Amino acid sequence: MEDLKSKIEISEKKYLNVLSNYCQELFTETHIPSHDHTHHLRVWEYSKDIITALSSKFSININFIESCLIASLFHDTGLTQTLNENHGIESKKICESFFSKSPIEKPENFEEILSAIELHDDKDYKSNNHTPNSVLSVICNADDLDAFGKIGVIRYTEIYLLRGINMNNLPNLVIENLDKRFLNFEKTYKTFPSLYSKNKDRYLVTRSFFEDVFKNEAK
Repeated sequence: MEDLKSKIEISEKKYLNVLSNYCQELFTETHIPSHDHTHHLRVWEYSKDIITALSSKFSININFIESCLIASLFHDTGLTQTLNENHGIESKKICESFFSKSPIEKPENFEEILSAIELHDDKDYKSNNHTPNSVLSVICNADDLDAFGKIGVIRYTEIYLLRGINMNNLPNLVIENLDKRFLNFEKTYKTFPSLYSKNKDRYLVTRSFFEDVFKNEAK
């Protein structure tokens, strides 16, 4: 565990501040508090939770950690260009542009990072094979974990309203999307009991809120 902690610290020292500052700069003219640079930092924290759980069954190298960190800090930057659900393509372009202009050397697994960024927003999970220790699985699920809990209520409400979804339709659509996210998380990480149990409880918090709204609206 200490070795893993050291690898994470080395990766963060190399990338975290510069990428977080760049992400914050990108969102200065795009007001989406639920998905701005603070969301990206939370996704990195959830990625670390997943990586820590993975370390009980898999060997974790520093390239994998760095890949997850970079993907975390770029995955939703495409929302500065489009509010479309399929914003991963724009996020990928932003990441490519950053590394083409930056003195920072491209990471070893750059193509895998770009692919994870592009595909993370596929919430039908057609591209996900539920391999727990892939960059795509980590980023996709870390992003989903930030949709669970009380913060998830805020995130869902803001982004759905920004996309023009009618308030009356919102609870049902949120529950449908939320269930897809949790099912994917369950298929991928149920064999990691502590990680699974903690985030199942958070999922139920979000679901219960929108269930109550839906019930009250139906009266």
